[in-house]
Amino acid sequence: MAKAALAPTRKLVDPGSPSSDPFRALRLALQLPAAEHQSKVLLVTSAEQGEGKSTLAANYALVSAIGYRNVLLIDADLRRPALHEVFGMARSPGLVDLAASNGHLKDYTRPIPNFGTLDLLTAGSSIRKTGDLTSSARMAAILEEAAQTYALVVVDSPPLLSAADASGIAALPGVSVLLVVDKGARRRVIRNALRKLELVNANVAGAVMNREGRLSTYGY
Repeated sequence: MAKAALAPTRKLVDPGSPSSDPFRALRLALQLPAAEHQSKVLLVTSAEQGEGKSTLAANYALVSAIGYRNVLLIDADLRRPALHEVFGMARSPGLVDLAASNGHLKDYTRPIPNFGTLDLLTAGSSIRKTGDLTSSARMAAILEEAAQTYALVVVDSPPLLSAADASGIAALPGVSVLLVVDKGARRRVIRNALRKLELVNANVAGAVMNREGRLSTYGY
């Protein structure tokens, strides 16, 4: 049984305010018809902890869902899940519980009130070997079902240099990767992160810079 809902944090932008404009610009850039490797599944990751990937994933999904898109946000950072707290929901049941069952995606997702057509799949129960799940055939099947059900699937994952989880998801079919970079990140760290993505033949959609908690510049 799910626990009582928590109070949402203040990490979400107001979709009607200027603070949402950078996320709208990012959405449009990622949806450009000229993008040859456009995918319904967008993996949001970073090189290291503390670069704002979870906040960016949450706000990007929120802004994309307002108006016309049905969007699923998945918390696949099974080591340090945060999205259930961002939206004031219980952590489980979620992704881990879905993967361990023969159930359907719709039985584990929860709608986010007042945010258009945004659903959330939380991380779910705690497990030890997170990398085994994120790179598994079951994970691939979950993402495939999600892509068939939703117009956009945004996946938050652990940082690339902290665990193999992000690389495992990035290597799955139909996944594009958005790398979040902090303004103070060292070039060597960024190169190492990109190298890990290169090794699994990941489809890198682009990189976005996070300056002092604000999405300020992006590149593709």
